[in-house]
Amino acid sequence: MKSQSLLALGERLRDDLARHEAVDRSSEARARRQLLVAVAAQKPRRRAAFALGAAGLVAAAAAAFLLVTRPATQTEPLSFWVEERAGQVDEWVTARDTEQSLRFSDGSSVVAAPHTTTRVLHIAPNGAELALERGHLEAHVVHRDATRWQVAAGPFVVHVTGTRFHVSWDPQGEKLAVSVTEGRVEVTGGGQPRHELVAGSSLELSVSAGTELKSAFAAPEPASSAEPRTESAESARDEDELIRPRKAAERKPDFRELSTAGRYREALALVEQQGFAAECESLGARDLLTLGSTARLAGRADRAKEAYLAVRRRFPGGSEAGISAFSLGRLASDAGRASDAMAWFKRYLSEQPSGALSREAAGRLLELLEQSGNQAAAREAATSYLKQYPSGPHAGLAERVLARR
Repeated sequence: MKSQSLLALGERLRDDLARHEAVDRSSEARARRQLLVAVAAQKPRRRAAFALGAAGLVAAAAAAFLLVTRPATQTEPLSFWVEERAGQVDEWVTARDTEQSLRFSDGSSVVAAPHTTTRVLHIAPNGAELALERGHLEAHVVHRDATRWQVAAGPFVVHVTGTRFHVSWDPQGEKLAVSVTEGRVEVTGGGQPRHELVAGSSLELSVSAGTELKSAFAAPEPASSAEPRTESAESARDEDELIRPRKAAERKPDFRELSTAGRYREALALVEQQGFAAECESLGARDLLTLGSTARLAGRADRAKEAYLAVRRRFPGGSEAGISAFSLGRLASDAGRASDAMAWFKRYLSEQPSGALSREAAGRLLELLEQSGNQAAAREAATSYLKQYPSGPHAGLAERVLARR
């Protein structure tokens, strides 16, 4: 009978430790102590000393067992989410008129700009491999021991160990642009030497030109052909060269196309030439969102804010207005204006509690409240987040906030 009781106690302790494995050590210890007290209270007083001593041995054995087996849980691959839903390896993620956010269970995040196509090729316990088919990615990779991330774009691969960086890929021109704002990356492939970039540096490469470019999207020189040109081929080419300038003159460039190709500064400059304020008054809601994202990625937060505010003023109550509120919150957060950012994220959640970006807004709001030191508000936000998104990417942070005293 005594051995059966001890075995039962051991099983209960092991189950308890497993359930609290993701919680900090203090919470786990409190849970163990509470269980031991509860079990000990059920024993006859004459067995109390023996039961507690045996329980200590069983607890130690259970803890040792978990420590031995715990690496197995750490070998599980990361999980990730695409906006509100769980992501699947090898699925295509296409951001059309608005950005798409990918968040990973280690805290890393990738934002696909409008008109971007990407996919997660592989996930591992210490990182992931992404393919950028076209467009622009803004990534924040959390640095941990043995972190290994990479983004493949055409023949190039961007290797990451923990940093914030931007990468653009134009498949038609076969041109790559990488800029680093924090940490460092390495770029390989394309038949070129390895390039190492640190914070504040950028790199622009072209497969056709085969060299680093002064301008990210400058057209490469025409490649010379070793084969002789026939008269018909020469005539066709000469005629094409005569027609092409005329066609280019007839057709005005469009900022949407430039933005799709990752040429954000050029796209913004074009809108500036046409009159930014006038465009904010004439463009549709979706195009205004694209304009805001284009300006933000071009480094003009002021213009991005102007475009997003125009959406809210001209198209109130719609989903685009909600997306603008979220985007304004992100702008404020990036600029270090935490109070403004929290106000915009709260506004999004109040206007669209079940919107496409609700979980992301709730998670970002929780981050800001936790950083602000307002523990009461942070606990309230953490409770609300876990109730709505118990398996969301910010669930770990919410649990840590609630575990504090």
